[in-house]
Amino acid sequence: MHFNPSKPEQLTFLEASVNYTILHYADGSTEIHSYTLKKFEEKLDSLKSFSRIHRRYLVNTAFVKRRNTEEVLLFCGKRLPVARRRRV
Repeated sequence: MHFNPSKPEQLTFLEASVNYTILHYADGSTEIHSYTLKKFEEKLDSLKSFSRIHRRYLVNTAFVKRRNTEEVLLFCGKRLPVARRRRV
C-alpha cells in the first residue's frame, strides 16, 4: 500500500465504503482510495491519534469535540455513531 499523505494530521476521519475508503480532511475536501479501512487503520496505527469507533469509521481524536456512548461530535459539526462494542 503506497499511502503517504503529506499531512495526516489534517485527516479528520476516514469512512469505509465497501472496498474503498473516503478520507475526510479538515478543509472539507475528500479523497477516495481503493484500500479497505482496515489497511488504513494498520498504516495510521503508529500515529496513536486515530481511533476506530465503528466498523465504518476511523476518527482522528484531535478533531473530536465531544464523545458519549452513542456518538462522536467533531469540531466541524459532523456526528459519527459509536458501535455498541466500542462504547466506554
